Amino acid sequence: MIRIFQLDGDQAFRDEVAAYFSRLAEFSYLGLESLEELDRALAGETPQVILLDLHCAPQGGLAVLQKLRGMLTPGKTKVLIMSTQAPGERLLAQAAQLGADYFLLRPVDLVVLEKRIRQLVQNPTDPASFRELSFKQVQDICGSCFERLGIPPHYKGYRYLLVGIWLAALHPEWLNAVVRHLYPAIAQYCGVSAAQVERAMRYAIEAAWEKGDVAELYRLFPYVAENKGKPTNSQFISTMVHLVGLAAGSQG
Repeated sequence: MIRIFQLDGDQAFRDEVAAYFSRLAEFSYLGLESLEELDRALAGETPQVILLDLHCAPQGGLAVLQKLRGMLTPGKTKVLIMSTQAPGERLLAQAAQLGADYFLLRPVDLVVLEKRIRQLVQNPTDPASFRELSFKQVQDICGSCFERLGIPPHYKGYRYLLVGIWLAALHPEWLNAVVRHLYPAIAQYCGVSAAQVERAMRYAIEAAWEKGDVAELYRLFPYVAENKGKPTNSQFISTMVHLVGLAAGSQG
């Protein structure tokens, strides 16, 4: 049984979602209007999925997400954020940092919503949205983000990072074996050596930290802000894969 909680002030939308999932025997759905109702529901049971309205009153979805991540065991409950408005890159980056698992733009086809929930719960490391992801999508999503972070586009590492983010999104298990799988795959795609890939990506990241917007960098990579260091290649790619996943969902 897949238990779903939905926190959303839109009664009509909750009713629509409730009606859809009531026809599916393997789902249990509970619609909630307020944070107080969600707190009471969580005291009784832990859902596999929480559908969270980005603009829920009074605090907003990101504040609720931060609270949820402090309450719930990591990995046990997936949080899918929904919004009627397309989010900006900074908001997506903040949602990724706070631990959002997916983002969907409303209005949403409820068949698609069901599909995404099943993927998050049953096979979270290989969502279909990533399998359908094109390199151009990664370029479009990451391009303006790279510009804001200060990664020089003429650096070879710029392209290698884009290819690495794309390949890691398609094959997330490669993030656990960067030297063995990801670097060689990038190298094969770009016609260079794995050592060249590693070195060029590292130079590109170092250039961003030396010449880019450090405050913006630390907002996206808060875990390196404490010691004023820089993320490793794999840490950078992993964070960007998460951001790309959220952005791809927000585009429908």
